[in-house]
Amino acid sequence: MKIYKYIYYATFLQSRKRNTAPEIPVYALLSLVQTNNLIVIINLFLFLTKVDINYDIRKIGIVGSITFYVINYYYFSLRGNGSKIINDKNYSLGQKSFWLDIFSFMSFFLTALTYYFYKEL
Repeated sequence: MKIYKYIYYATFLQSRKRNTAPEIPVYALLSLVQTNNLIVIINLFLFLTKVDINYDIRKIGIVGSITFYVINYYYFSLRGNGSKIINDKNYSLGQKSFWLDIFSFMSFFLTALTYYFYKEL
C-alpha cells in the first residue's frame, strides 16, 4: 500500500500544476495500476495452479478500474488521507521519482506478460 501513497504524492503534485481538479488523473492512474496488479496476481495464481478458467480480461479491467477508482476516492478524499499524504514530506522521492513511472509501466507490461504465459503455456 505504501507504493500507492508514493504514487499519489508524486502524481498529485504534478497534476496540481496543470489541473484545477488534480485528484481525477491521480485516481485514474492509481486505479489502472492497481487493476493491473490485481490481474497479474490472478494470472500468476491461475498459471501456478494450472487451473483453466477462461475469464475475460477486459471485463476485469473495466470493473476493476471503476472499483479501485471508487475505493481510492473514498480512501484519499472522503477519509482525508490524501491531504495527510500531501502534507507529509516523507513521501517525496525527489530525483528518484522516476522509479514510480517505471513501476507503473512495469505493471502494464507484467499484465500482458503474465496473461500470455497463462493463456499460451
